[in-house]
Amino acid sequence: MKNILIPSTLEQDTLFSVKAAIKHSAGTHCIITVLLLKEAPDTESASSFLRNTRQNITQAQQNVLDNCRKTVENAGNCRLDIHNQYGLSAPLLKNLMEYFSPKLIIIPASYKQERAIHSYFMELLDNCRIPMLHLTHDYDEQEFNKALYVEHDETAVTIAELQQLVNSQFSFKIVSQATVGEKYPAELGSQLTEAIAKNNIDLVIETRKPTKGKRHKTATMNEVLGLPVLSIYEDAVV
Repeated sequence: MKNILIPSTLEQDTLFSVKAAIKHSAGTHCIITVLLLKEAPDTESASSFLRNTRQNITQAQQNVLDNCRKTVENAGNCRLDIHNQYGLSAPLLKNLMEYFSPKLIIIPASYKQERAIHSYFMELLDNCRIPMLHLTHDYDEQEFNKALYVEHDETAVTIAELQQLVNSQFSFKIVSQATVGEKYPAELGSQLTEAIAKNNIDLVIETRKPTKGKRHKTATMNEVLGLPVLSIYEDAVV
């Protein structure tokens, strides 16, 4: 079973993430969980807590949910679950990951622009061993066939090790490789864009290391290269 987790604020591109999850399921049974994260109400009263945690979404958000449900129903092999989470901490995230047991986390482009608890969630996810697929704003049912491996100069992972892990979980192939510094200067974007066009690349793959209180550069890579980025935790490879 390929359980997939999608954190969301129910922007339109949540539907893109659900479509990507269905494609990744490759016809096997899959539970797609849309995680709606909110701050825990600051109250000592149980009745007040219940009032403040009632689901309250806009009509536009409800339309996104309805479209996601229809898309999953039409797929036939997947089930859509909606999980409302109030409050977050590192130990709580660990418990959530054990409960959902996702094989992949898909991040909508809009979610990376969120702040407060959502930004904190992204920081915690950087230290999670689960692969994360960061989508772009214009992603819609794109096929992933050929990948560019962007190798950071301090990584301990070889391309052979990475390809072996990719083969066990994904259907695309790594067909090109480029080495960049940890700071990833934007000037490299033009060189990588040339390699992407030459090799018909539709996905970028990278590895990430544990971080302490800082966000990873994946979002920048999304913006510079204009392609979805699959980020794999190094310790999950070696």
